[in-house]
Amino acid sequence: MDNATVAACRKGDVTLRIVRRTTLAAVAIVGLAGCASPGMPPGGPVDTEAPKIVKIAPDSGNTGVTPREVIFRFDEVVNERPSGAQSLEALVLVSPRDGEPRVDWHRDEISVRPRRGWRPNTAYTITLLPGLSDLRGNVRNTPVVTMFATGETLPASRITGTFFNWPEGRAIARGLIEARPRTDTSLAYVTTTDSIGDFVMSNLPTGPYLVRGISDDNNNRSLDPRELWDSATIDLADSANVRLYGFVHDSTGSRLQGVALRDSVTIELVFDNPLSLSPPLGAANIRVRASDSTDVPIVSVSPPPADTTAAGRRIQRPSPPRTIIVRVGRPLRPGTQYRVSVTDARNLTGVARNSDRVLVVPVPSTTPPPVAPPAAPPPSPIRR
Repeated sequence: MDNATVAACRKGDVTLRIVRRTTLAAVAIVGLAGCASPGMPPGGPVDTEAPKIVKIAPDSGNTGVTPREVIFRFDEVVNERPSGAQSLEALVLVSPRDGEPRVDWHRDEISVRPRRGWRPNTAYTITLLPGLSDLRGNVRNTPVVTMFATGETLPASRITGTFFNWPEGRAIARGLIEARPRTDTSLAYVTTTDSIGDFVMSNLPTGPYLVRGISDDNNNRSLDPRELWDSATIDLADSANVRLYGFVHDSTGSRLQGVALRDSVTIELVFDNPLSLSPPLGAANIRVRASDSTDVPIVSVSPPPADTTAAGRRIQRPSPPRTIIVRVGRPLRPGTQYRVSVTDARNLTGVARNSDRVLVVPVPSTTPPPVAPPAAPPPSPIRR
């Protein structure tokens, strides 16, 4: 074989290797393109549903049972640190209550038992409140209630009602409701209000009860200073309905916080606490004195107009005022200082207090009248 033939063979071998490599690269590119084609992602569709309960043990309504614990089982793993509360314990109510319940997490189950064990011959209601979530953050927004009795009977009496923020004229959502039998104050049946302030407490023995509502703003299931509360006594037979009107039980009385001038003969008084409806403030409780020690006659004293909205009608009781409108018998002089005094102003707990504030009547501003712009000069005559 001559030199030219050998060179041609080598060139052909190199060309063949280039073609093979190009073909393999093209096959790899086609394969990658096939892998990148759209389709269902691994693991199926994204879970957007909250955990569902598949079993509760013991069964609701059972009697004569004393379980070691109550089990809530779900269709998926639930979050040990719920997004709707500080802890799992904050999402569970055991009624009657003996302190915070013991709640344990077992992936797709949670177990509940009282702090001091189940009492004999007692009907229990266990409520799982809204707020439990799965690992993807899907939160349950409805409560679940189960009940059983360690004795042979499950009582049928119940208490229903509504809990209001009385000064603001609105319902209290997620408020804590307690019912304590007057014959056994060691028992405390508990529940919470729903989003419109209503509550139901079922399976209670008959007898006299002290029912108390607490706004429970920090969710610690106890009454703290500055939290609204109210109580009522009932004699429970088959059923009873209670309306609770919560307010802060302040022992310092209502203080005059501010005085505002509405017009030349109308003053608005603002208090730091709601005022008692009985007895209401009147002209005898209010004094308006000028800087020269002369008294301004009081014509009328009245609270703001009543709330006639749907919320106001639902509360069925006038809301205690924090503002009072005072009309005087002669116009207050601009640039004059007046001292407004209030005596025997009683708050909702009946504590009386005296206080005063200074009102300075402003002088109307003397703004000069606007200056008219100079008139435009007449147009020049057109010369032809």
